Amino acid sequence: MESMVNDPTVAMFASLFVALVLAAAAIPKLRSQDEFLGVVANYKLLPGFLVAPFAKLLPWLELGCAIALLVPSLRVLAACVAAALFMLFSFAIAVNVGRGRTHIDCGCVRRPTSMSRIGMFHVLRALALAGMSLYVAAVPLEISGISIESALTALASAVMLSLIYMAADLMVGFPATKHKLEIYKGNSND
Repeated sequence: MESMVNDPTVAMFASLFVALVLAAAAIPKLRSQDEFLGVVANYKLLPGFLVAPFAKLLPWLELGCAIALLVPSLRVLAACVAAALFMLFSFAIAVNVGRGRTHIDCGCVRRPTSMSRIGMFHVLRALALAGMSLYVAAVPLEISGISIESALTALASAVMLSLIYMAADLMVGFPATKHKLEIYKGNSND
């Protein structure tokens, strides 16, 4: 097990995956800054004067971390910043779930007409991403010790897991159908 934990291919996979998640989160926020500003404000955690600067800075910080994770000399710092961001996201979501405000948009991976309501899934997902980021920071990555085949495997695996991650985010954001709502409320004749 220890050899797998310290395997440079696994470390490369983790770095690439976290970088892809951060980039996938940052780019849509940069494209729809006004909408994301509303998402940040809706969390009701920041004083009003900090909402706009935070909403403008966060996507750039995410994108910067994504890029820095690919630069060997910046990888550890970027992974630590990413872990801190994911822990912050987890805290913000948990506070709002605790307040019963699960109707608000997550803001995780923005897309047109996005409405990914928050819940414990999002809290746990952010904590898992924080854990993976800490793993990236803790495990050294020696590119010279990775074969071309292993590097391609790490890249393909990171891309596939990123696509699954985004698909899960989309599915969690789908509104329930009317029939499912009726069953949930106990109004079904089935």
